[in-house]
Amino acid sequence: MSFLNDNFIADFLVVLLKLIFGLIKEYSVTVMLVALFVRLALLPFDLKQRRSARLMASIAPEVEGIKKRYANNPNQVNAKIQQLYKEHGISTLAGCLPLLIQLPLLLAFFGALKSIATQETISLFLRAAENGSDTIRLTRWLWVNNLWQPDSGMAGVLPTTSEFLSFLQSNANIIKPQTMQLLQTKGLILFNNGVLSVNEAAYTILKDNIITANGLTGYTNGWFGLPVIAAGTMFLQQWISSRRNKTPNQDQMKYMKYVYPILSLLFCTTSNAMFAIYWAFTNIYSMGTDILYNYFYEKKQAKQKLQI
Repeated sequence: MSFLNDNFIADFLVVLLKLIFGLIKEYSVTVMLVALFVRLALLPFDLKQRRSARLMASIAPEVEGIKKRYANNPNQVNAKIQQLYKEHGISTLAGCLPLLIQLPLLLAFFGALKSIATQETISLFLRAAENGSDTIRLTRWLWVNNLWQPDSGMAGVLPTTSEFLSFLQSNANIIKPQTMQLLQTKGLILFNNGVLSVNEAAYTILKDNIITANGLTGYTNGWFGLPVIAAGTMFLQQWISSRRNKTPNQDQMKYMKYVYPILSLLFCTTSNAMFAIYWAFTNIYSMGTDILYNYFYEKKQAKQKLQI
């Protein structure tokens, strides 16, 4: 069981994203504003975790000394380290709690943006079938031609026939039966003996007409820009954090500086571009708060040393 109910948070985020989008009419800014709102709400937990990390870094030499002194008695090592933590007011839970909160939030944001991407993509095709392809304007952002597709040089501006079928199947729990009925009525999907399939001819013509109407024939959906930014900012964030906070278990975690950015790159390359914007923004936010916290922490420490 997760620390938070992912589905409940995802549903709340969908409502919040749509509410703010209704006011500013720009999805990329909407995602960043909601992400900022959520991170500011979690700021007290975040600051507590950062304080705990800095304190653990400051007593790292003492921890290493305890490990060497009681190398033949693991129970004594743990007891002495816990006593040391208690003396310095360090809470091990303070380091875990933000992670327990942030993982469900990450999954909830992914679920919320996936839900909105599903609604927007299907709505796009239904409106094109109803009113004509020339009435459709794709949701674009800088170099990304369609924010509901991945920012990838291997992704099309709109899903292919097989991709659209997989899209419908993987989002079956999101799409309402009435929506599936509308897609069938417009001749875009078929049900043969209860088996879902895409009407390839009708779908391909509509898809190509939408792309042509937006002047994007022959274009891919992006240049891998957002996945690279997300991976790069995650690497920088972890590098800054590890450089400042030399914790006792840092050697065990050093490889994660490379694993997490690679996972970010792969995940953002296959997810809709809107989620990649969210991921990149939260990394930049974390870097900024880390730099500011370290600056004020070191300034406070220097002031305390002068008073001594």
